[in-house]
Amino acid sequence: MSVFWDRGYHDASLPDLLEGMELSRGSFYKAFVDKRGVYLRALDVYIGDAIRKTGEILHANPSPKSAIKEAFSRHIEESSGTEGLRGCFVVLSAVEMLPADDHVSQRIARLFRRLQDLYAAAIIRAQALGEIDPAADERTLAKFLVCQIQGMRVLGKAGADRDATKAMVDFALKSLD
Repeated sequence: MSVFWDRGYHDASLPDLLEGMELSRGSFYKAFVDKRGVYLRALDVYIGDAIRKTGEILHANPSPKSAIKEAFSRHIEESSGTEGLRGCFVVLSAVEMLPADDHVSQRIARLFRRLQDLYAAAIIRAQALGEIDPAADERTLAKFLVCQIQGMRVLGKAGADRDATKAMVDFALKSLD
């Protein structure tokens, strides 16, 4: 994953992958068949991890609204400083591979739908507890939140600093009030 994340799909060579994975050429082909197979597997692992982490955060706090804020706090750190400059593997994959690659497109669309589902469920729980206005449309608000996260990751890649990112998050989270 790190090789693709650092170099992109097209610029990652087989020798780069073999070195990064500490595999021989024969072991590589036996396990993955080709470069594309490794790439799709790396993307699947990254996506699965993102969904798992987000779900854990959104379910860890008895206050769903506070849980959403905690999830965004994690994204502040991922979207600023050295980590921010590295960017998000999904965003980088989308920029490099879409719309031409249908398999990558389906994976990324599935990730965004799943994240929206997790945020919508948290919003519904918060509405039931009176933390978020029950008149707010949970799907629209969830899509807005996911869009903000992805935008933060792009700005982080461009060098956004932590204070500016936090200010943006504070502003975006006012939509929950």
